[in-house]
Amino acid sequence: MRVTKDYHVHSKFSHVRHAKNTVEEIVNKAIEVGLKEIAITNHGLSHITYGIRKRHLLSLRKEINELQMKYPNIKILLGVEANILSLNGDIDVTQDIIDNCDIVLCGYHTFVGYKTFKDFWSFMVLNKLAKKFGWFVEKQRKSNTQAIVKAMESKKINILTHPGEKLIVDIEKIAKSAEKNSIILEINSSHKHLSTEELKVCKLYDIKYIINSDSHSIDTIGDYKSGIDRAVESNINLKEVINLEI
Repeated sequence: MRVTKDYHVHSKFSHVRHAKNTVEEIVNKAIEVGLKEIAITNHGLSHITYGIRKRHLLSLRKEINELQMKYPNIKILLGVEANILSLNGDIDVTQDIIDNCDIVLCGYHTFVGYKTFKDFWSFMVLNKLAKKFGWFVEKQRKSNTQAIVKAMESKKINILTHPGEKLIVDIEKIAKSAEKNSIILEINSSHKHLSTEELKVCKLYDIKYIINSDSHSIDTIGDYKSGIDRAVESNINLKEVINLEI
């Protein structure tokens, strides 16, 4: 079995050299490893250090259109990995950004421009205290999960990236929301989530998955072993993994 599409790849358009390679280098690597589709998905605008600038997003659209003509044998998509900014599930993509993109991913990341101090305090302070000392873990699990579910209900996103990474969450409620809102859940090959145990919970629901590299260097494009292994070990229906050729 093999992965045929990778919808989570960062490029040099990310701010502060978050990723190493140009879009054309990424496309050439994707062709080399036999991918049929590749999506360039830099962090959303509100990430303080790594977020793509809006003007660069427009430039990226133009470059991808040109590269698509140059490389007709692979489909090249423009996307963005949006950030969750509040406990109410606000994310940093506006309608004009959505209209400019082919696909919208979303995940929780630290060091973003949170909407309010309350959001900052909950995500950046209370979560760390809960993880370190075991205080109010269930309260944080509930508020974190609620934020992610509200983002999923916004109808703005296609794929939820690495659910469970960096936050204590109720994976079953996220799976239920994915089923209800037709959101694809990511099995991230660079991170540990979805984990095998999380996938065992998710498989109780009618949802789709995607195995992505979350590549920040072309060296990891084509390396999907970790994601495939977790999918197999969890015994999910592999036909529900949209980019897996069995």
